[in-house]
Amino acid sequence: LTVPAYAVTSNLNVSASIAMNCTVATTAIGFGSYKPTTDHLTNDLTANGAIKTTCTVGSTGVVIIGQGQHFGAEGNNADSRRMATSNDSSYIVYDVFSDEGKNNSWSHEQESGIAYSASGSEQTMTVYGKIPAGQTSATEGSYADVLLVTVNF
Repeated sequence: LTVPAYAVTSNLNVSASIAMNCTVATTAIGFGSYKPTTDHLTNDLTANGAIKTTCTVGSTGVVIIGQGQHFGAEGNNADSRRMATSNDSSYIVYDVFSDEGKNNSWSHEQESGIAYSASGSEQTMTVYGKIPAGQTSATEGSYADVLLVTVNF
């Protein structure tokens, strides 16, 4: 038996990088039936949805919600998020808020979005929706809108 007299070695380098990234998913706000001449003549209709984000640990940023497809002037609400019938013949004003008291409209502007600090696990932000009472000029029909949710990191 012979044993080798010499050996050579070399280092094997191993590397990886982790880039900042996020995923976002939403849960719809389903208001149900708005009754402007009875139940909702003087009472707002409210409902909640959610934004679920999972972002790389260490990332921070803001979540913003767009103005919607039918944003515009309506009655006393100069610039309003609005839902529309399928043929855009009638609108109802609504808004989305970051707080349960519905005092802070969820902004579409980067500077005033809702801040987050990522944990690497899914985080849920509740979106509080409100259709104001007394929109008696709205016609019968189904109303809808689409809001773009953006997670800036």
